[in-house]
Amino acid sequence: MILEAAVLAFLGIWLTNEYMNNIYMQLYWNSLISAHLTTYTIIIGLAIGLGGTVTAFTLWKNLREARYKLEHVTSPRLRGSVKQVLSMLPTMDEDYSPTPKHATAKHSQATFTSSTPPQNTSQEQPNPIQTIPPTAPLPDRQDPPS
Repeated sequence: MILEAAVLAFLGIWLTNEYMNNIYMQLYWNSLISAHLTTYTIIIGLAIGLGGTVTAFTLWKNLREARYKLEHVTSPRLRGSVKQVLSMLPTMDEDYSPTPKHATAKHSQATFTSSTPPQNTSQEQPNPIQTIPPTAPLPDRQDPPS
């Protein structure tokens, strides 16, 4: 392999030097490339597009197979934790909006309550504000003494 790489490097250097010093070779290559530039661009664009599509499909298929294997774990010790993790993952059938529902409400309107939502006994619409778990404030940053 090293010998093959050395031969290819030698031929590449030789071809580059020949191109730089031979005006007829420069004219030939420039006319060949410029005559078919749009064809090369189309071929490269299609290759990138098809390669991306094949890559995305392959990754999706592998993810689907891995999820199927996780859903059918035979070990009883792992089955509970796997089901818990899988229940948190989104499915392809669910419709998700790009922004969370509580992001549209102002911060001053957000309520910090328990994780169980209150029961709505009246006929009015339920509150669209999701409950946000309380978080502790970040401590003040202190620079180390210099």
